[in-house]
Amino acid sequence: MKLLNAPSIQLRLILVFGTIALVGSCIAGTVLFKVLSYQVRHQEFAELTGKIELIKHLASLQENPVDVNAFSQSIETLLGGHKHLKAWITDYEGVPIYGGSPPQMKRQISNGEFLVRTSDGSELRALRTQLRTDSLNYDLVVAINTKPGNELLYAFGTTLLAVCAAWVVCVSMFAAWAVRRSLSSIRQLSEQASRIRPEDLSIRLPIENIDTELRELSIAFNHTLDRVQEAYRQMEGFNADVAHELRTPLATLISGSEITLSRARSAEELRETVSSHLEELEMVQLMINDMLFLARADSGAAVSELTSTSIGKEIAIVIDYYEAMLEESGVAVNTVGNAQVLANSRLIRRAISNLVSNAIKASPRGESITIGIHEDPEAIQIIVRNSGAGIPVDILSKIFDRFFRADSARTQRPEGHGLGLAIVRAIARMHGGDTFARSGQKWSEVGFSISKEPLKR
Repeated sequence: MKLLNAPSIQLRLILVFGTIALVGSCIAGTVLFKVLSYQVRHQEFAELTGKIELIKHLASLQENPVDVNAFSQSIETLLGGHKHLKAWITDYEGVPIYGGSPPQMKRQISNGEFLVRTSDGSELRALRTQLRTDSLNYDLVVAINTKPGNELLYAFGTTLLAVCAAWVVCVSMFAAWAVRRSLSSIRQLSEQASRIRPEDLSIRLPIENIDTELRELSIAFNHTLDRVQEAYRQMEGFNADVAHELRTPLATLISGSEITLSRARSAEELRETVSSHLEELEMVQLMINDMLFLARADSGAAVSELTSTSIGKEIAIVIDYYEAMLEESGVAVNTVGNAQVLANSRLIRRAISNLVSNAIKASPRGESITIGIHEDPEAIQIIVRNSGAGIPVDILSKIFDRFFRADSARTQRPEGHGLGLAIVRAIARMHGGDTFARSGQKWSEVGFSISKEPLKR
């Protein structure tokens, strides 16, 4: 059984085929041997009964008084050509008439057959009957030597065993060849997969002219490569965006410092320069903190500090925080619905804050923002809807990517660093939910969902 759990598919299949051949050979060999054994024993029994009938016929021909010598001579003539047959005849008093002293009965076999032992120690199969006619009253025992039949069965069994062993070996060898040939496709796929390098992720495994069972594996592997290639592309883009986002404030700091140091400055001028540099450094620190948060989320960090959180209360806190910005922008906020969920209230508040901040920036003066809370049996959805120019369809699916900004022209530094919606998506997924976005010509909806069951990692 341990061999059948071998780590090699080829070895397991060979063992399975060999085991099947062995079991099949044993069953077939046993059946054949039993059939032949039955036929041999049946033939022996038929020969015994045939000779008994002939002897009975001879007895019926005897005249009264019986000529014992003539009767014995007739039986001798009848059995003369059958060296494996013996007969014993005794009268009703047990006196031997033919064949000498009768053999010792050892045990009954079946159908009136007995196993007898002769004076020379031989064991024979025998039938016992009575000869009853008007002229005689004798007991008759006819026995047959089973040695020829046993020798035939032994020779047949030995030959059959050798044939079965050869059959199992042949089947195993053929199975090894067939399995190795069948698994050649897997080796070819392995060789092709080994040629895939990070420098060229465009190579794909073939899905044509291969076995049906392997086609599904190739398709799944190719889909995995597609995701890896996309992740690699995003990583390269992420690295480029990080370099760009860091280069801009660093360039500002360096150029500002060079200008400040180019001539003597007053204490007030130095204070203004340091204050400006501090603002830039705070922006860099905020971006780095956001990047670290996203990195922890990507690594599978579990959400902690789960408490019973009122979504309506968190929205009210966010609206209160942006009150001054709302008044300055001339935008109103409406809240619809409420729900209670087990979540990290600080992270939920941060996600709502990012959505509201983007909605305020995108809303024209005099319009309103609607924050809706929808609850279903499995999750809670938080949707922020604002009026204004809709989001183009071609970028709707990209707004949650890192460093993505619809106004991504880099000749001017846009407000924010493009990680807000990426953080919303990370928070949603940490809570077992996801993000979504919809848009029309004069409106857009961006939101996220939270699972009612805490996500287990």
